[in-house]
Amino acid sequence: MSEAELVKVKVKHLNNLQNQIITEKHTLITDEPEASGGDELAVNPIELVLGAEGACTVSVLMMFAKRMKYDLKSVEISLTHKRIRVEEIKAAGAEPDNERGYVHKIEKNIKFIGNLDEDQLEELQRVSQRCPVHNMIEKRSYFEISFDHADD
Repeated sequence: MSEAELVKVKVKHLNNLQNQIITEKHTLITDEPEASGGDELAVNPIELVLGAEGACTVSVLMMFAKRMKYDLKSVEISLTHKRIRVEEIKAAGAEPDNERGYVHKIEKNIKFIGNLDEDQLEELQRVSQRCPVHNMIEKRSYFEISFDHADD
């Protein structure tokens, strides 16, 4: 991976369940819902992940449409997350990695706005799967975790 592709993010605890996400040029605050013990003062991490998924997909689609000179005016994506039991997705014909317990189900609806023919719509549907965040969430990630400690 080249240095240009390397993305670094730092997260610091602020107060209660509020955290500060620091990137090279931006800062975000997250919080948890009251039901989880948070103060609900900012977006929660799951909402942030869904937002990243949707934003990445919209960007990929708009870049592709511009390059192909499609008349795609806009894209709207609705995402829903819920934890479901593994048995539910097995009953629907999916083969999850987990044999029991819960998995995260993300429902995603993409609305294309513009003057597009059937071939263009089919191609945009295929391209929507190329979002790097989608691929990272779906199955193409691994974690290498290390630990440090500091006294107060």
